Amino acid sequence: MIDECHTGSEGEGKSDENPIGLGGITAFEMASFLDALDARFLSGDPKLEFRQWAAGLHLSTMWNFEELRKDIITHMNKTISSAAPLERIDASLKCRVEEWLHPAYQVLCERQDGLTNEEAEHLGLRRAAAIWRIRELRRPVFPGCWSCGVEAQCYNCGSYLDQKRQTNQKNRNRAKFSQVDVIELIKGEDVLKFE
Repeated sequence: MIDECHTGSEGEGKSDENPIGLGGITAFEMASFLDALDARFLSGDPKLEFRQWAAGLHLSTMWNFEELRKDIITHMNKTISSAAPLERIDASLKCRVEEWLHPAYQVLCERQDGLTNEEAEHLGLRRAAAIWRIRELRRPVFPGCWSCGVEAQCYNCGSYLDQKRQTNQKNRNRAKFSQVDVIELIKGEDVLKFE
């Protein structure tokens, strides 16, 4: 490879002073790729962090190492749920693993806390807005007094609801948006689709 004329500039890779350039690849990514490659030949479960697996997967995807890519995905699938949602989204998009994307968005839509400023910035305005829309659709509507809860007036039709009917509506709202429905809402948002 080093002797061939199409590998780059003359003399590239023939000495430490003139290495083969791998533009756009960090030392961390290369070390992680090599660790993932080594893991195939070691017994036991490799102890790599999610970011290491993701970096190795990125390069194996970029360089079309299909068997290594499959092995890395198998290892990552075992621990993907412990990774932060944004890490999962980034890995899914960067490494072309579609089945990780919507469940990661689902975590952001279903968790108690909304998006932080940092998460919204990272996702960008359009994706953050889509997640907020889904979160709003999932939020139960209680049109009455939050303080006493005795009687409430519906904002849509103007009729009055008693506390028992409010409780029933709350339960219906919760049941309405099951896990499958959230995924369907996510798939309905063009900006959250896998492309």
